[in-house]
Amino acid sequence: MAQEGRAQYEPVAEIGVGAYGTVYKARDLRSGRFVALKKVRVQATENGLPLSAVREVALLKRLEHFDHPNIVRLMDVCASARGGRETKVTLVFEHVEQDLRTFLQKAPPPGLPHDTIKDLMRQFLRGLDFLHSNCIVHRDLEPENILVTSGGQVKLADFGLARIYNCQMALTPV
Repeated sequence: MAQEGRAQYEPVAEIGVGAYGTVYKARDLRSGRFVALKKVRVQATENGLPLSAVREVALLKRLEHFDHPNIVRLMDVCASARGGRETKVTLVFEHVEQDLRTFLQKAPPPGLPHDTIKDLMRQFLRGLDFLHSNCIVHRDLEPENILVTSGGQVKLADFGLARIYNCQMALTPV
């Protein structure tokens, strides 16, 4: 994990706020490209960062080696101490223009053509099949966590609740 990348990433706009942190559109000052910054404040325990934060970063680092076209790409991880037991972790992702909810709302009446719907579903299922083939269960699939590029490419995102599993383990129904 790198130290906080404030000098490299310049926030441009807030994209969204979730249960686990705030996501910003930012410019990577080195490349000039836009990225998405997911800033999460985590309370450190006596053993360091909580398991949930470590689990998400480990899972995303595992996925980045595959570079699957239907999974959002993690580009960097930055961390900084915030005083006391709080640490700020910033996950840097490729920036995708919109989520599925926004994409669907923009569709003019009478809605998306059947071929477009089939293509979106095919891409979604390819991403989901990739996760399941690698023993990963997402556990938070909703329109806001399914991203769609301006070219119509689907990318699964937000792995905060995802788990790596094996046949012997029990998962909670949460």
